[in-house]
Parts: sequence; C-alpha cells; structure tokens
Amino acid sequence: MIDNIATKDRGKHFSFLVRQAITNSERHQIATVAAGTGMSYHAFYQRLEGKTPFSADEIRRIIACFPEPSLVSYLLKDTAYVAAERIDAERSDEEEAIYQAAHRIVFEASDVLKVVDIALRDHRIDHRDITSITKEIEDAERSLISLREYVSTLK
Repeated sequence: MIDNIATKDRGKHFSFLVRQAITNSERHQIATVAAGTGMSYHAFYQRLEGKTPFSADEIRRIIACFPEPSLVSYLLKDTAYVAAERIDAERSDEEEAIYQAAHRIVFEASDVLKVVDIALRDHRIDHRDITSITKEIEDAERSLISLREYVSTLK
C-alpha cells in the first residue's frame, strides 16, 4: 500500500502513516503529539487528514516527540541511508548499554525468524508476509546499526 506511492501524493501518504502510527501507539495520542510539535490540535489534524502537508521542520519535531521508527524508515526508503536510534548512556553505564543493545539485536533477529516461520507455514510468501518480514528486518537493522554507532563513539 505505502510502497506504491506516486511522488505527488507523498505528503498524503506520510500523513496517513503518521496518523496510523499514532493510532496504533499505546503511549501517544493525537493531542499529545500535536502539543509536542508545538502545533494546535486543529492544525495538526489538518495535516493528518492530508489537507495541509507537513513541513520539514514539523516532520523533525514529530520524530523528536514521537520517535516512531517507521516514520524515519519511510522518509529514508529507497535511499542509501538507514535510520539508527541513538544509544544514550553515561560513561559509567557503557557496559550495560552495550549489553542491552546486543541483546536487543538477538531479540530483533528472533522476531525475523518468527515471522519467516509463520509465513512459510503454507509454503509460500504473500505480500502481507513480505511486509511483516521486511518490517522485522528493518527493526533488526536499526538495532545493529545503533550498536555499531555507539561502539564507534567509544574509541
């Protein structure tokens, strides 16, 4: 659905993705994300409806207050870039941060294996399976890149 986007409709599809992500979120609501971006509820909702496109600065503020990886992945799709989450740790917590990040990679990789196993139960992979597998691979990639970037700062 999102993959077959005409360039002229990109703003509307991004709006759809933001709205879907907020709706599916258990921790955020439209009103809290609107407030976090510094927009009124009405102005934010106009953008979610696709009536007004988000500006680049508004997109940056959305990502800052509502750190949803699918939004960044959408913006970087078909580019040479992959989104990575920053690992913040005090100098005294470096070992724990590396430990947690490495375990996260294992969990994300096991999620890839899980969706592949589910997809192959009927001995074929359909478009829904591809979407699920791709999402889990992107999550695992983000975890790997996040750890790599964090470790490179320790030099």
